[in-house]
Amino acid sequence: MINRLKARAAEPEERTPPDDYHEIRTRLDTYYVSREVGEGVLTLLRRRWVPRWIGFTDLSASAVRIRSRLIECVQECRAAQRVATRAFHRARRQEEKAERRPWEEDDWW
Repeated sequence: MINRLKARAAEPEERTPPDDYHEIRTRLDTYYVSREVGEGVLTLLRRRWVPRWIGFTDLSASAVRIRSRLIECVQECRAAQRVATRAFHRARRQEEKAERRPWEEDDWW
């Protein structure tokens, strides 16, 4: 029995991160939460009388309690959005690279 417990304790359970989540940003930190938690925080922030403190659990199962006035952004982050954003940035880099003149290729600073 002890050997089984040691084997379980030695191998941490790996959970795959969700494809869709929300980011709650403050000036000092960013919290990654499930879609349901993110929408719940948005609902609290839309109330006429916003609570002074907002508590939630992030994706790493940490309990978080922060002042509502410190929340700067609650952003949806879906897998399809991230793919589109990477493709957009890749296309912009290629476009900028194509517009450079030959003598501008040496970025020495």
